[in-house]
Amino acid sequence: MVRIATYNVENLFSRPVLFNMRDHAKASLYLEKIKEMTRLLDQPSYAADEVTIEKLYEEVKDYIVVNIRASKVGRYLVEKGDLKPKGRDDWDGFIDLKRERFDEATVAFTAKVISTVKADIQALVEVESAPTLQMFNTDRLGSSYRDRIVVDGNDPRGIDVGLVSKKNFPIVTAKTNIFARQDNSLIFSRDCLEVEIRLANNRSLFVLVNHFKAKDRDPAASDKKRKAQASEVSRILKERYDLSEDYVVVAGDLNDEPHSDALAPLYTTPGLSNVLDVTGHPADDRWTYYYAKDKAYNAIDYLFVSDALKPKVKAAGLERRGMYGLDKLTNGAQSSFPGLDHWKLAGSDHALLWFDADL
Repeated sequence: MVRIATYNVENLFSRPVLFNMRDHAKASLYLEKIKEMTRLLDQPSYAADEVTIEKLYEEVKDYIVVNIRASKVGRYLVEKGDLKPKGRDDWDGFIDLKRERFDEATVAFTAKVISTVKADIQALVEVESAPTLQMFNTDRLGSSYRDRIVVDGNDPRGIDVGLVSKKNFPIVTAKTNIFARQDNSLIFSRDCLEVEIRLANNRSLFVLVNHFKAKDRDPAASDKKRKAQASEVSRILKERYDLSEDYVVVAGDLNDEPHSDALAPLYTTPGLSNVLDVTGHPADDRWTYYYAKDKAYNAIDYLFVSDALKPKVKAAGLERRGMYGLDKLTNGAQSSFPGLDHWKLAGSDHALLWFDADL
Protein backbone atom coordinates (compact mmCIF):
# COMPACT_ATOMS: atom_id res chain seq x y z
CA MET A 1 0.00 0.00 0.00
CA VAL A 2 1.27 3.46 -0.93
CA ARG A 3 0.13 6.60 0.88
CA ILE A 4 0.15 9.86 -1.09
CA ALA A 5 -0.61 13.23 0.54
CA THR A 6 -0.68 16.97 -0.03
CA TYR A 7 -0.17 19.67 2.60
CA ASN A 8 0.12 23.45 2.55
CA VAL A 9 2.80 23.92 5.22
CA GLU A 10 2.63 27.77 5.18
CA ASN A 11 6.43 27.88 4.92
CA LEU A 12 8.60 25.76 7.19
CA PHE A 13 10.78 27.99 9.35
CA SER A 14 9.84 31.59 8.65
CA ARG A 15 7.10 33.54 6.98
CA PRO A 16 6.63 37.13 5.85
CA VAL A 17 5.24 39.15 8.76
CA LEU A 18 2.20 40.03 6.66
CA PHE A 19 1.33 36.35 6.26
CA ASN A 20 1.08 36.06 10.04
CA MET A 21 -1.72 38.61 10.19
CA ARG A 22 -5.02 37.10 11.28
CA ASP A 23 -6.85 39.70 9.19
CA HIS A 24 -6.20 38.37 5.68
CA ALA A 25 -8.02 41.28 4.04
CA LYS A 26 -5.74 43.76 5.80
CA ALA A 27 -2.67 41.76 4.80
CA SER A 28 -3.84 41.73 1.17
CA LEU A 29 -4.26 45.51 1.28
CA TYR A 30 -0.67 45.97 2.48
CA LEU A 31 0.59 43.60 -0.22
CA GLU A 32 -1.15 45.70 -2.85
CA LYS A 33 0.49 48.84 -1.44
CA ILE A 34 3.92 47.15 -1.57
CA LYS A 35 3.26 46.04 -5.13
CA GLU A 36 2.33 49.59 -6.14
CA MET A 37 5.36 51.09 -4.42
CA THR A 38 7.61 48.58 -6.19
CA ARG A 39 6.04 49.51 -9.53
CA LEU A 40 6.61 53.21 -8.93
CA LEU A 41 10.21 52.60 -7.86
CA ASP A 42 10.95 50.91 -11.20
CA GLN A 43 10.35 54.19 -13.07
CA PRO A 44 13.25 56.15 -14.58
CA SER A 45 12.10 59.31 -12.75
CA TYR A 46 10.25 59.70 -9.44
CA ALA A 47 9.43 63.39 -10.00
CA ALA A 48 5.69 62.88 -10.52
CA ASP A 49 5.27 60.26 -7.78
CA GLU A 50 7.70 61.31 -5.05
CA VAL A 51 4.98 62.15 -2.49
CA THR A 52 3.06 58.95 -3.28
CA ILE A 53 6.18 56.79 -2.84
CA GLU A 54 7.00 58.49 0.48
CA LYS A 55 3.43 57.94 1.69
CA LEU A 56 3.39 54.28 0.65
CA TYR A 57 6.77 53.69 2.28
CA GLU A 58 5.53 55.15 5.56
CA GLU A 59 2.51 52.83 5.47
CA VAL A 60 4.40 49.60 4.69
CA LYS A 61 7.86 50.13 6.21
CA ASP A 62 7.18 47.77 9.12
CA TYR A 63 6.54 44.91 6.70
CA ILE A 64 9.37 45.29 4.17
CA VAL A 65 13.13 45.21 3.87
CA VAL A 66 14.78 47.54 1.35
CA ASN A 67 17.81 45.71 -0.05
CA ILE A 68 20.15 48.36 -1.51
CA ARG A 69 23.12 46.85 -3.32
CA ALA A 70 24.50 50.10 -4.70
CA SER A 71 23.44 53.72 -4.43
CA LYS A 72 24.45 57.22 -5.48
CA VAL A 73 22.50 58.84 -2.64
CA GLY A 74 23.46 56.95 0.50
CA ARG A 75 22.35 53.93 2.52
CA TYR A 76 18.62 54.66 2.73
CA LEU A 77 15.77 54.74 0.26
CA VAL A 78 13.72 57.06 2.47
CA GLU A 79 15.36 59.05 5.27
CA LYS A 80 13.33 61.13 7.73
CA GLY A 81 10.37 60.93 5.41
CA ASP A 82 12.26 62.11 2.32
CA LEU A 83 12.79 59.93 -0.75
CA LYS A 84 16.53 60.11 -1.48
CA PRO A 85 16.90 58.75 -5.06
CA LYS A 86 15.37 60.74 -7.91
CA GLY A 87 14.94 57.73 -10.21
CA ARG A 88 15.83 54.08 -10.79
CA ASP A 89 19.33 54.92 -12.02
CA ASP A 90 20.21 56.35 -8.60
CA TRP A 91 20.11 52.97 -6.83
CA ASP A 92 20.29 49.23 -7.42
CA GLY A 93 18.33 46.84 -5.25
CA PHE A 94 14.89 45.48 -4.49
CA ILE A 95 12.05 45.42 -1.97
CA ASP A 96 11.60 42.22 0.04
CA LEU A 97 9.02 41.18 2.62
CA LYS A 98 10.23 41.26 6.20
CA ARG A 99 10.22 37.72 7.59
CA GLU A 100 9.42 36.44 11.05
CA ARG A 101 10.93 33.19 12.28
CA PHE A 102 8.46 30.68 13.66
CA ASP A 103 8.39 29.55 17.24
CA GLU A 104 10.02 26.11 17.52
CA ALA A 105 6.67 24.72 18.64
CA THR A 106 5.07 25.88 15.39
CA VAL A 107 7.65 24.02 13.32
CA ALA A 108 7.19 20.99 15.57
CA PHE A 109 3.43 20.93 14.94
CA THR A 110 3.97 21.13 11.17
CA ALA A 111 6.29 18.15 11.44
CA LYS A 112 3.85 16.32 13.74
CA VAL A 113 1.12 16.47 11.10
CA ILE A 114 3.41 14.98 8.45
CA SER A 115 4.89 12.39 10.82
CA THR A 116 1.44 11.33 11.99
CA VAL A 117 0.15 10.68 8.47
CA LYS A 118 3.37 8.91 7.38
CA ALA A 119 2.82 9.44 3.66
CA ASP A 120 5.26 7.66 1.37
CA ILE A 121 4.96 10.47 -1.15
CA GLN A 122 4.23 13.93 0.26
CA ALA A 123 3.41 16.93 -1.94
CA LEU A 124 4.15 20.25 -0.21
CA VAL A 125 2.88 23.77 -0.83
CA GLU A 126 4.54 26.99 0.41
CA VAL A 127 8.09 25.76 0.91
CA GLU A 128 10.78 28.45 1.19
CA SER A 129 13.59 26.63 -0.60
CA ALA A 130 15.32 23.32 -1.23
CA PRO A 131 17.86 23.86 1.61
CA THR A 132 15.01 24.69 4.00
CA LEU A 133 13.19 21.49 3.05
CA GLN A 134 16.36 19.47 3.49
CA MET A 135 16.88 20.97 6.96
CA PHE A 136 13.25 20.31 7.89
CA ASN A 137 13.51 16.70 6.76
CA THR A 138 16.73 16.14 8.71
CA ASP A 139 15.93 18.06 11.88
CA ARG A 140 12.19 17.48 12.20
CA LEU A 141 11.28 14.37 10.22
CA GLY A 142 14.22 12.16 11.19
CA SER A 143 15.40 12.03 7.56
CA SER A 144 12.29 10.00 6.71
CA TYR A 145 12.33 11.17 3.11
CA ARG A 146 15.31 10.29 0.95
CA ASP A 147 14.39 12.24 -2.17
CA ARG A 148 13.26 15.86 -2.20
CA ILE A 149 12.62 18.45 -4.86
CA VAL A 150 11.74 22.15 -4.79
CA VAL A 151 12.01 24.45 -7.80
CA ASP A 152 12.00 28.23 -7.39
CA GLY A 153 8.64 29.26 -8.82
CA ASN A 154 7.12 32.48 -10.05
CA ASP A 155 6.12 33.89 -6.65
CA PRO A 156 8.77 36.42 -5.53
CA ARG A 157 7.77 35.87 -1.90
CA GLY A 158 9.45 32.46 -1.87
CA ILE A 159 6.38 30.26 -1.54
CA ASP A 160 7.20 27.33 -3.80
CA VAL A 161 5.80 23.85 -4.35
CA GLY A 162 7.77 20.68 -3.74
CA LEU A 163 7.64 16.98 -3.04
CA VAL A 164 9.39 14.47 -0.79
CA SER A 165 9.40 10.68 -1.13
CA LYS A 166 10.68 7.77 0.90
CA LYS A 167 13.50 5.42 -0.05
CA ASN A 168 11.33 2.88 -1.89
CA PHE A 169 9.78 5.61 -4.04
CA PRO A 170 12.68 7.34 -5.80
CA ILE A 171 12.20 10.50 -7.84
CA VAL A 172 13.53 9.79 -11.34
CA THR A 173 12.56 12.90 -13.33
CA ALA A 174 10.98 16.30 -12.76
CA LYS A 175 9.66 19.04 -15.01
CA THR A 176 8.81 22.64 -14.20
CA ASN A 177 6.13 24.69 -15.94
CA ILE A 178 7.13 28.12 -14.63
CA PHE A 179 7.65 29.37 -18.19
CA ALA A 180 4.19 28.44 -19.47
CA ARG A 181 2.57 31.55 -20.97
CA GLN A 182 -0.79 32.73 -22.22
CA ASP A 183 -0.95 35.98 -24.19
CA ASN A 184 2.66 36.64 -23.14
CA SER A 185 1.78 36.40 -19.42
CA LEU A 186 2.99 33.69 -17.08
CA ILE A 187 0.20 31.21 -16.35
CA PHE A 188 1.28 29.79 -13.02
CA SER A 189 1.51 31.99 -9.93
CA ARG A 190 3.95 29.45 -8.51
CA ASP A 191 4.40 26.33 -10.66
CA CYS A 192 2.87 23.10 -11.83
CA LEU A 193 5.73 20.81 -10.85
CA GLU A 194 5.62 17.42 -12.58
CA VAL A 195 7.45 14.70 -10.67
CA GLU A 196 7.96 11.12 -11.85
CA ILE A 197 8.37 8.51 -9.11
CA ARG A 198 9.45 4.91 -9.69
CA LEU A 199 7.28 2.29 -8.00
CA ALA A 200 8.41 -1.15 -6.82
CA ASN A 201 6.85 -2.85 -9.86
CA ASN A 202 8.99 -0.60 -12.08
CA ARG A 203 5.96 1.45 -13.11
CA SER A 204 5.95 5.20 -12.84
CA LEU A 205 3.68 7.41 -10.76
CA PHE A 206 3.39 11.02 -11.91
CA VAL A 207 2.49 13.73 -9.38
CA LEU A 208 1.66 17.26 -10.55
CA VAL A 209 2.03 19.63 -7.59
CA ASN A 210 0.18 22.95 -7.82
CA HIS A 211 -0.60 26.12 -5.91
CA PHE A 212 -3.16 28.18 -7.81
CA LYS A 213 -3.74 31.92 -7.56
CA ALA A 214 -5.42 32.95 -4.29
CA LYS A 215 -8.68 34.85 -4.14
CA ASP A 216 -7.94 38.54 -3.60
CA ARG A 217 -9.50 42.01 -3.72
CA ASP A 218 -10.19 41.61 -7.45
CA PRO A 219 -12.32 38.44 -7.56
CA ALA A 220 -12.94 38.54 -11.30
CA ALA A 221 -9.22 38.76 -12.10
CA SER A 222 -8.18 36.06 -9.64
CA ASP A 223 -10.98 33.75 -10.83
CA LYS A 224 -9.81 34.23 -14.40
CA LYS A 225 -6.22 33.46 -13.39
CA ARG A 226 -7.19 30.26 -11.57
CA LYS A 227 -9.28 29.13 -14.52
CA ALA A 228 -6.31 29.68 -16.84
CA GLN A 229 -4.15 27.63 -14.48
CA ALA A 230 -6.72 24.82 -14.30
CA SER A 231 -6.98 24.87 -18.09
CA GLU A 232 -3.22 24.59 -18.47
CA VAL A 233 -3.03 21.64 -16.07
CA SER A 234 -5.85 19.99 -18.05
CA ARG A 235 -3.94 20.60 -21.29
CA ILE A 236 -0.78 19.09 -19.80
CA LEU A 237 -2.73 16.00 -18.70
CA LYS A 238 -4.30 15.53 -22.13
CA GLU A 239 -1.10 16.07 -24.11
CA ARG A 240 1.52 14.32 -21.97
CA TYR A 241 -0.36 11.46 -20.31
CA ASP A 242 -2.77 8.66 -21.08
CA LEU A 243 -5.02 8.82 -18.03
CA SER A 244 -6.49 5.42 -18.83
CA GLU A 245 -3.03 3.83 -18.58
CA ASP A 246 -0.75 6.14 -16.56
CA TYR A 247 -0.81 6.50 -12.78
CA VAL A 248 -1.24 10.28 -12.38
CA VAL A 249 -2.05 12.46 -9.36
CA VAL A 250 -2.83 16.19 -9.42
CA ALA A 251 -2.14 17.59 -5.96
CA GLY A 252 -2.05 20.86 -4.10
CA ASP A 253 -3.80 24.00 -2.92
CA LEU A 254 -6.08 25.16 -5.74
CA ASN A 255 -7.64 28.03 -3.75
CA ASP A 256 -11.21 27.41 -4.91
CA GLU A 257 -14.21 25.23 -4.16
CA PRO A 258 -15.13 22.02 -5.99
CA HIS A 259 -17.24 22.64 -9.07
CA SER A 260 -16.41 26.35 -9.12
CA ASP A 261 -16.19 27.82 -12.60
CA ALA A 262 -12.45 28.34 -12.13
CA LEU A 263 -11.82 24.63 -11.49
CA ALA A 264 -14.25 23.40 -14.14
CA PRO A 265 -11.44 22.60 -16.62
CA LEU A 266 -10.04 20.05 -14.15
CA TYR A 267 -13.37 18.56 -13.18
CA THR A 268 -14.27 18.09 -16.83
CA THR A 269 -10.94 16.56 -17.84
CA PRO A 270 -11.74 13.05 -19.14
CA GLY A 271 -10.16 10.34 -17.00
CA LEU A 272 -9.58 12.50 -13.91
CA SER A 273 -11.46 12.21 -10.57
CA ASN A 274 -11.35 13.87 -7.17
CA VAL A 275 -10.10 11.13 -4.85
CA LEU A 276 -12.75 12.03 -2.24
CA ASP A 277 -15.40 11.31 -4.86
CA VAL A 278 -13.73 7.97 -5.56
CA THR A 279 -13.92 6.93 -1.90
CA GLY A 280 -17.36 8.46 -1.30
CA HIS A 281 -16.07 10.75 1.46
CA PRO A 282 -18.98 12.74 2.98
CA ALA A 283 -19.51 15.98 1.08
CA ASP A 284 -19.91 18.01 4.29
CA ASP A 285 -16.59 16.78 5.70
CA ARG A 286 -14.18 17.74 2.94
CA TRP A 287 -13.12 21.18 4.17
CA THR A 288 -9.39 21.84 4.45
CA TYR A 289 -9.43 25.53 5.39
CA TYR A 290 -11.56 27.78 7.59
CA TYR A 291 -11.98 31.39 6.49
CA ALA A 292 -12.85 33.18 9.73
CA LYS A 293 -14.04 36.44 8.16
CA ASP A 294 -16.87 34.71 6.30
CA LYS A 295 -17.15 31.82 8.79
CA ALA A 296 -16.74 29.56 5.79
CA TYR A 297 -15.46 25.98 5.64
CA ASN A 298 -13.57 25.73 2.36
CA ALA A 299 -12.46 22.62 0.48
CA ILE A 300 -9.51 24.11 -1.40
CA ASP A 301 -6.83 21.38 -1.18
CA TYR A 302 -7.07 18.53 -3.66
CA LEU A 303 -5.90 15.13 -4.79
CA PHE A 304 -7.13 14.10 -8.23
CA VAL A 305 -6.37 10.63 -9.63
CA SER A 306 -6.32 9.23 -13.16
CA ASP A 307 -8.67 6.48 -14.31
CA ALA A 308 -5.74 4.04 -14.24
CA LEU A 309 -5.13 4.83 -10.58
CA LYS A 310 -8.77 5.07 -9.50
CA PRO A 311 -9.45 1.31 -8.98
CA LYS A 312 -6.29 1.09 -6.86
CA VAL A 313 -7.55 3.68 -4.34
CA LYS A 314 -8.56 2.02 -1.05
CA ALA A 315 -9.03 4.89 1.41
CA ALA A 316 -8.70 8.66 1.78
CA GLY A 317 -8.92 11.17 4.59
CA LEU A 318 -7.89 14.44 6.16
CA GLU A 319 -5.61 15.30 9.06
CA ARG A 320 -6.81 18.53 10.65
CA ARG A 321 -5.24 18.32 14.11
CA GLY A 322 -2.46 20.72 13.15
CA MET A 323 -5.07 23.49 12.82
CA TYR A 324 -5.84 25.84 15.70
CA GLY A 325 -9.19 25.73 17.51
CA LEU A 326 -10.34 22.52 15.87
CA ASP A 327 -12.67 21.61 18.73
CA LYS A 328 -14.58 24.86 18.23
CA LEU A 329 -14.63 24.48 14.45
CA THR A 330 -16.05 20.96 14.70
CA ASN A 331 -18.32 21.46 17.75
CA GLY A 332 -16.15 19.09 19.76
CA ALA A 333 -16.04 16.30 17.19
CA GLN A 334 -12.28 16.77 16.68
CA SER A 335 -9.52 18.44 18.70
CA SER A 336 -6.20 20.05 17.83
CA PHE A 337 -3.03 18.31 18.94
CA PRO A 338 -2.37 18.74 22.68
CA GLY A 339 -0.48 21.98 23.34
CA LEU A 340 -1.67 23.71 20.17
CA ASP A 341 -3.42 26.41 22.16
CA HIS A 342 -2.67 29.55 20.11
CA TRP A 343 -3.25 30.34 16.44
CA LYS A 344 0.42 31.23 15.92
CA LEU A 345 1.40 27.69 16.93
CA ALA A 346 -0.68 26.03 14.22
CA GLY A 347 1.25 23.65 12.00
CA SER A 348 -0.75 25.25 9.20
CA ASP A 349 -4.16 26.82 8.65
CA HIS A 350 -4.79 24.02 6.14
CA ALA A 351 -5.59 20.35 6.69
CA LEU A 352 -3.43 17.63 5.18
CA LEU A 353 -5.22 15.46 2.59
CA TRP A 354 -4.15 11.84 1.89
CA PHE A 355 -5.14 8.64 0.13
CA ASP A 356 -3.94 5.03 0.08
CA ALA A 357 -3.54 3.06 -3.13
CA ASP A 358 -2.73 -0.62 -3.65
CA LEU A 359 0.17 -0.32 -6.07
